[in-house]
Amino acid sequence: MPNAAPTSFDWQGHRGARGLLPENTIPSFLRALSYPEVVTLELDVVIAADDRVIVSHDPFMEAEICLTPAGEEITEVISLRKLTTDEIAAYDCGTRPHPRFPEQARRPARKPTLAAVFAAVDRYCVQQQRPSPRYNIELKYQSDWEPELVPDRKTLVDLVVADVLAWGKPELVNLQCFDPPTLAIIHEGYPGIQLAYLDEDPGVVKRKMSKLGFVPVTYSPWEARLTRSIVAEAHSLGMRVVPWTVNEVPRMRELREMGVDGIITDYPNRIAAALKKTR
Repeated sequence: MPNAAPTSFDWQGHRGARGLLPENTIPSFLRALSYPEVVTLELDVVIAADDRVIVSHDPFMEAEICLTPAGEEITEVISLRKLTTDEIAAYDCGTRPHPRFPEQARRPARKPTLAAVFAAVDRYCVQQQRPSPRYNIELKYQSDWEPELVPDRKTLVDLVVADVLAWGKPELVNLQCFDPPTLAIIHEGYPGIQLAYLDEDPGVVKRKMSKLGFVPVTYSPWEARLTRSIVAEAHSLGMRVVPWTVNEVPRMRELREMGVDGIITDYPNRIAAALKKTR
């Protein structure tokens, strides 16, 4: 059986605290954890040329947020699968102002390994006497990305799970993916790992789970199209519902009233306002 899901409301820091600090970086994850309501850190992973698991939303250097080691703008596709871990770390992905997150502080930042994130968060939690968070890790995969940007599905899964098992706390990890065959590989090869079904087009949940062949613990839909009836359908299958990415306080309140089991947000600093009672 999969590891148990959170029993409390699952507030998740999206890519750490993307609204406040550069995404998917150790400072961003630690900032998210400075808010006591945050139960889970949400992050994305890809694979470097030396088969290390790298925390990054995309399998390439994002021109919008990254600069070359020489401090220049990126004008071509630079595959992380073609770079070693050390080469990836030479790129700055935090100094450029983010056009969609004006509150995000600018500071030099690099893409860390998953192992480095686990270690840094463990140290922080000991220092702050804070319970360890859960991790919601998205495996970035599209079939048309092979082999230039990503390895095959099984290699991706095996490398990520190896890091999780080496860390030693798989019960705190959920793996998610938009690619159902990738979820099926995890389910078959590592049945103890909790899974989430990511969905850009929420609805017909029973049909999608029937096609998948099993029911993951969590259904994680795009919040903009989520309705009360979809929440009820997922709950009827025994699934938790954790939508992404919810940044406005009124929508957070609305979704909680719908009965969702958690919320993924770029702004963990807004959670307290969402929890305040309104007249």
